Parts: sequence; C-alpha cells; structure tokens
Amino acid sequence: MPIQYGSVPLRKKHKDLESQLNSSRCGGRSIWWTLSVDLPLLLLVCLLVGLFELGVIPHHKNGFYCNDPGLSFPFTGDTVSFLVLVLSIIFCPFVLVFVTEYIFHNSTYNTQTRLRHVARTTLYIYRSYAYGLFFNLGVVEVMKGLTGNPRPTFFDICEPDTAKTCNGSEYVSTFECTSTRFSSWYQTDAYHSFPSGHTSLSVYCGLFMAWYLQKRAFDWRHRTVFLVPVLQMASVTYAAICSLTRITDRRHHWWDVLTGAVIGVSTLLYAVVVLCKNFKTISNLEDKAMTESQHTVQTACFDEQQTIPL
Repeated sequence: MPIQYGSVPLRKKHKDLESQLNSSRCGGRSIWWTLSVDLPLLLLVCLLVGLFELGVIPHHKNGFYCNDPGLSFPFTGDTVSFLVLVLSIIFCPFVLVFVTEYIFHNSTYNTQTRLRHVARTTLYIYRSYAYGLFFNLGVVEVMKGLTGNPRPTFFDICEPDTAKTCNGSEYVSTFECTSTRFSSWYQTDAYHSFPSGHTSLSVYCGLFMAWYLQKRAFDWRHRTVFLVPVLQMASVTYAAICSLTRITDRRHHWWDVLTGAVIGVSTLLYAVVVLCKNFKTISNLEDKAMTESQHTVQTACFDEQQTIPL
C-alpha cells in the first residue's frame, strides 16, 4: 500500500492561496452581481448626466443683473476643449498605471503571465479611479443644476430676451435664451457656471496620477531620479492649465474654479485613501501568492512521485 507524503495538505494549501487571491481581486463579489447591479447603476448615472447636459432634466436658472459687466465678456472658445478633457481623464491614468505596473512587476515570469497580472492590478486601481471620477462628476452636475449661475459669457451666448428691455442694473429673475449663433446645448450651458467641471475633473485626474507615481514609482535608488518628478510635474501642470484657462477664457468666475478644485481634491482623497488604501495594491500579494502557489504545485507533484511501498 503506497503512502503519499503531504499531497493532500499541499493541495489544500494551494486551494487556500487561490481562494485568498481571488477574494483580494474581486472583493468576494460575483461577476454576476457586478453585471446585474453595478453596471446598470453605472449606466443609469451616465444617462442622468447626459439628460441633464441636454436640458431634458429640469434645472434651476438663476437670474442676473441687467448690464452686469461680469457677464458681458465675448465667447472666444475653450483652450482645453471638452473632448480633450474627456479623452485625457479616461485614457491617461489607465496608460500610466499599466506602463508603470509593467515596469515594476516581477520580471522573472513569462510575458503572458506578467501581462495577466499587470492587467489585473491595473484594472483594480483604475476601478477605484473611475468610481471617484463618477462621484466627482455627480457632485458637480448636481451643484450646477441647483445653482444655475450665469457664466461670464452669458449675455453673448444666451442673449436673454429680458436683457433687451431691462433698465439700469435691475435684477431679472426670469428669461429665455434667444441666440441663433449657438446651439441649444451652449445656451443651456451658459448658466451652468458654478462649479467648474473642467477644474474638478482635471485636478482629480492630475493629482491622482502624481500621487500614484509617488507611492508606486519614486525611489532614490532608481537609476533615474528625475523621471518620476517630471511626470508628476506634467500631471500637476495639466491640472493647472485646465483650471486656470477657465478663468482666462472667461468661461468661469474665479470662485467657480476654486470650488471645482476643492471638489477635485476631496474626491481625490476619497479615491486614494479610502478606495485605493493609499495605493497599497494587491500586486505584492499576487506575486507572493503566485510564488507560493508555484512552489506548492511543484512540491505536490514531487511528493506524489515519492511513494513508499509497504
């Protein structure tokens, strides 16, 4: 009768490691729960934001003072367009995290295994980033809908009907936009000044990338010391350009930009400290678990061959 040494306990240990790793990756949730609850909720939020931006959902329209010089600036365009902002906040963090994780991942594994683990870690971090991003966007859209403050280019874009008949500096509480030079979206957006969405989203994105690089990539012992600080400076500069040009383009008042920056920093702290645990990701746990798992499988295979006949 053969006796096998350690095969059952080792297999059990291997299964425990796999269970621990899967629990860390997925947070104990089923993929079906994500598809049936999380994804529909995410799509619902996107739908509500879209309907609000298109003016389908009713929102507050704050009044204005007749001949207010602070609302009389001509519209000259956006230095950072909405499309550029959206593309940058979606793709830049993902590419940065993926490349960084690939560089710092344990290179002893083959390319396929390395890419698989890097992709999992990247998606883990990006999931938290995206959650904070939508939280940021939701707060901004709600505040815009509740306040309805006119932009500095309000008179030029909206051309409110009551502004043509008001006198002096009287307050006008009701109006309708009559402009034929701008689309209905631009006219509705003309009284969505507070707070600045460009600022809140760019500050969140730029500081997220800078913080991630500091925790994950910066080390005085690396071959190059200045690469990471330069990338961090580029991230912060991106946030500064997107924010300050909203004032120089006369698209926002300074208090709109300041409030947007506060929202961006607040949601950043929530995403980094609460969701990402200050970027103490599961990459180290995956490497450790994978090493132990490989060792366990090799030992189990070896032990199965070590049989002692009685």
